[in-house]
Amino acid sequence: MTALRDPFTFADAMTRVRLVIGWKAARSIARVSDRTARAWSEEGSNRRPRVDVALRLDAAYQAAGGDGAPFLEAFGFQLDVTVQRQEACRAALAAELMVLLKEFGEAMSAAMLLTQPGTSPRDAHRAFAEAQQLGQLLDAVMRRLSSFLTTGAGPAAALPGVHS
Repeated sequence: MTALRDPFTFADAMTRVRLVIGWKAARSIARVSDRTARAWSEEGSNRRPRVDVALRLDAAYQAAGGDGAPFLEAFGFQLDVTVQRQEACRAALAAELMVLLKEFGEAMSAAMLLTQPGTSPRDAHRAFAEAQQLGQLLDAVMRRLSSFLTTGAGPAAALPGVHS
């Protein structure tokens, strides 16, 4: 019995390919051991075929009558998800910046009022509260901005603007 795989994952792609061409052909095309080929089809595995191998597997899948290109489809889907996450993070940053600017104006207005004669203790408390709220919003924007910083180096570096 074939275990269920999340759609558009590389594990699902390998499973689809091997159901059409078989393990022996897949191992031969990929020039890998049975263990490696099977790891590519395991949902929890972080092992993946190289791009050139995935291309050969997709081509063999199509030549054997398979519909589509499982590895190409998985890659395209995952790219779309990554781009959508980046755009969602940018949209969230824009929304937070708009709120921050509004609150900045309110905090500055309340603080400027204190420079005028005849202000009350209530005015001072309001200015303090507005500044405190501004500080909290600034902290939230700083956290959002940090998601745009890359971490790591080389291929293991995290993508900027992406929240998992």
